Amino acid sequence: MSNFYNMPKLPTENSPKVEIFVDDKAVMVPGDTNLLEALKAVGIETPHVCYHPYLPVSGNCRQCLVEQEGPRGRMLVIACYTPVMPGMKIYTPASSARVKNARKATQEFMLVNHPLDCPICDKAGECTLQENFMEAGQNESRMRPEYGKNYHGNPAHQFIDAKGQLRGGKHVDLGPRVLLDEERCVQCDRCVRFMRTIAGSEQLQLAGRADHTYITTFPGEKLDHEYDLCVTDVCPVGAMTAKYFRFQKRVWLLSHTPTVSMDDSLGANIWLDYADGHIYRVMPRCNPVVNRSWLSNTSRLAFQNFDKNRLPAMGFHVIQEALAEVKKVGGKVALVAGGACTVEDLAAVRLLKESLGDSAELFGGTFKKVGAPDGIAMSGDPLANRVAFKLLGIPDNNLEDLTKRASEFKVLVTVNNDLFGEGGAAVATLEKIPTRIALTPFNDATASKATLAYGIRHWSEVQGTMVNSLNILQKLNACPVCPDERIRAAYDVLSELAGNKFESAFDAFKKAGEYAAVLAGLSYDTIKSTGKLLEGGNA
Repeated sequence: MSNFYNMPKLPTENSPKVEIFVDDKAVMVPGDTNLLEALKAVGIETPHVCYHPYLPVSGNCRQCLVEQEGPRGRMLVIACYTPVMPGMKIYTPASSARVKNARKATQEFMLVNHPLDCPICDKAGECTLQENFMEAGQNESRMRPEYGKNYHGNPAHQFIDAKGQLRGGKHVDLGPRVLLDEERCVQCDRCVRFMRTIAGSEQLQLAGRADHTYITTFPGEKLDHEYDLCVTDVCPVGAMTAKYFRFQKRVWLLSHTPTVSMDDSLGANIWLDYADGHIYRVMPRCNPVVNRSWLSNTSRLAFQNFDKNRLPAMGFHVIQEALAEVKKVGGKVALVAGGACTVEDLAAVRLLKESLGDSAELFGGTFKKVGAPDGIAMSGDPLANRVAFKLLGIPDNNLEDLTKRASEFKVLVTVNNDLFGEGGAAVATLEKIPTRIALTPFNDATASKATLAYGIRHWSEVQGTMVNSLNILQKLNACPVCPDERIRAAYDVLSELAGNKFESAFDAFKKAGEYAAVLAGLSYDTIKSTGKLLEGGNA
């Protein structure tokens, strides 16, 4: 176990290219990174367990062994800790039996006391040990059956099973969200490095020595942190497991939708893992500029309420009649947009405002407090699409003005904005508005105060875009889990109310380009999976 950690330097588009020789062939690789990343850049995958691109390098698993030619001949080195040097000569299993045998040996040592839990392990199907074994492991065990496996871990959790074998701690409760299986742990110390370096709260540590080493919390303490579920992501085996997902679904039965979390203006990139019309988990989607590989518990666990307390899509004609009445006999309409509105929704809000003319006034924002960024995966701003509000000319901070002028309006239309749930006593004045229409996915406080509540799709169920706090245009994709296919996206409903119905999300995005010059000429195809930095951005 290394006592000194350094963060890996990852290759970028601007990395200088250097020539090295891999298996006696000249290749051009990024010259400012480690050998593991350099080989990956030219299509050569190197097995590893302890290495993670966004964690300090510890180099303790020895799975990434390669041969490097030096003054004393060819020697085994670990690729994760070896910097790239011009002209270096490297040998992989493709040309070196020594490397192949060394990787098999380290794999065998790692598995020698590892339990055969694959049939019941939540990590089965995405386990690094399984992947490495298929590539470099052995098909037959050389262990003598009379000895069996020796399970080492916290002495307080050891026991003798019915076969007389020493067993280790199963489902050790580390805290409110994470369970530890000590038998499966391979002491890669990824979880320790994450909590120390990324979370900044060293709640996990290695105890014991040599083959008696085990992961534990400090005496009397629990693993309890806003990012503690990230340790289940970085754990390469099934040692760290999330309580909410434990034994819920086999991972190979899950489908995955790439999208963006709309609970914060950083817009963390996520996967929505679903099956049978139900989301089972939310996982971080790697974006080096936005959230890297991390996701807060708040964003991760929000899905548990996505399908609860939903509103049906009923009474559309009543909304049409109410707005038509205002246009006919006069009166003012307050159109209020919330942070979960996509760029497409905001374009439709603008379109509806134009159709109503001077009788309509735009409002936007949130009563939730804006916090400080945590430097990991949250900006602290709960108005997720605030930058898009500014780009499309929609106010993002005038809700207090609305509460003071409530008596001026005849109709209130809220879109993805729970005014009554967030505003406290200040929003009581809004009840003076005779007609209150709430377009919202949930039967929330604003829906209960509305004269008409109309169900729309949640952001997890729509295609669209958002502009995050780094000025990066990011794409949302619809996860096919909407509880009722008759429920429509907000932009669809609003554009029809405006008398110019968008046929698709792309039409709405194209309309947004008329309101925001920086979006003009763009299409969904121009937005990469990691987003597109807009002109004037500094990400």
